[in-house]
Amino acid sequence: MDDAHAWETEQRLWLEGPDTYRKLLDKQCIMAFPAPVGLMQGPSIIDSLEGAPRWDRVVMTDRTIGRPAHGCLVLAYRAEGHRADRKPYAAYCTSTYCDTGVGWKLVQHQQAAIG
Repeated sequence: MDDAHAWETEQRLWLEGPDTYRKLLDKQCIMAFPAPVGLMQGPSIIDSLEGAPRWDRVVMTDRTIGRPAHGCLVLAYRAEGHRADRKPYAAYCTSTYCDTGVGWKLVQHQQAAIG
């Protein structure tokens, strides 16, 4: 996966719904969110998105990419998510993608809220 495709994929996960997650998440994906959400894994991630509002817009700054091994890509960035009905949400985020043999899949995502 090249850098541009990685960032495009990451943005889709902020803006799009469960169908996109079904395509892009590894079945063993682990996510960590600030309280009250906490830790999630696999199908519970997608289940949590059913009927949940998505972000209207996300701005990603301080973008960093690591490639620690062949077929592995780590994104780190500062995100600011915007919805018309609430104040912006800011977090430092990391996401790890792996080439699973059936395409690149998200295997890990973490958010640390700012402020």
